[in-house]
Amino acid sequence: MKPFPRRFPALTAALAASCTAASLVPAETLEYDRSRVAAGEVWRLITGQLVHWTPRMAALDTGMLLGLAIWLEVRGDRRLVALTLALGGGLTALAVHALSPDLIAYRGSSGLASALFVLAAVRIVSATDPVTRNFAIAAVALFLAKAGFEFLAGQTLFAGPLPPGVHVVPLVHLLAGTGGLVGVGRLTREPSGLPSCPIS
Repeated sequence: MKPFPRRFPALTAALAASCTAASLVPAETLEYDRSRVAAGEVWRLITGQLVHWTPRMAALDTGMLLGLAIWLEVRGDRRLVALTLALGGGLTALAVHALSPDLIAYRGSSGLASALFVLAAVRIVSATDPVTRNFAIAAVALFLAKAGFEFLAGQTLFAGPLPPGVHVVPLVHLLAGTGGLVGVGRLTREPSGLPSCPIS
């Protein structure tokens, strides 16, 4: 089996720098705010995905996001990661602004992390090792089960308690997660044989 190329994750480093910079300013200055977006501050659709409501939420979201980005990037999927992040970010903005009209404010990078999670699963499913492939399929099933729980319970499964009045938006995870399916098109154009290495 040919090993995947080891590359410096420059894209992930830039993403980590952006998340770090965002954490150094008050979250209110970057969060998605419906009234301010309507007034012309459309950049909040993106910057709102770099700030969080609680330290636990920030650690979970950014840890998952950067961990998946590094894994995908060092194995040679940098362009695919960039495309997935763009799609995931755009779909998150769509879910928040257009499809959730009652949502006033939003923070969180879980949409971006969901997109990379699905992409990683798609890439692993292409592996020839059936155990690894089954692991990826099970991971996607758990991802869908988590979204279902959030829809029914109205609360997060891992991020812990959120501030009063703040609720999870499962639509973000589901819609942004579809951005990770861009890997399917690439799988049809290249041979299988990816390394059998699980997501950490």
